[in-house]
Amino acid sequence: MHQGSTWFVLLGLISVLLFQIWVMVRLRRTPIFDPPQKSAQTKLIWLVPLVGAAIVFAVLVGEEQHERRHDDKGQSS
Repeated sequence: MHQGSTWFVLLGLISVLLFQIWVMVRLRRTPIFDPPQKSAQTKLIWLVPLVGAAIVFAVLVGEEQHERRHDDKGQSS
């Protein structure tokens, strides 16, 4: 493997690792999910690298948007 491609692979792996850590931290800080749900989603993040984190991230963002819409409707009534 050439040195340039080695750096590319290493940078890719580090990026995936940082994305997974970032998603896990966001998941742990959110009040939306119960502890058992957070535990299951954390396992998904680490057992299915990148894909698991992407799924958890998509669900987390969707739930946060749903909560915001729900809160906005409650405040305007």
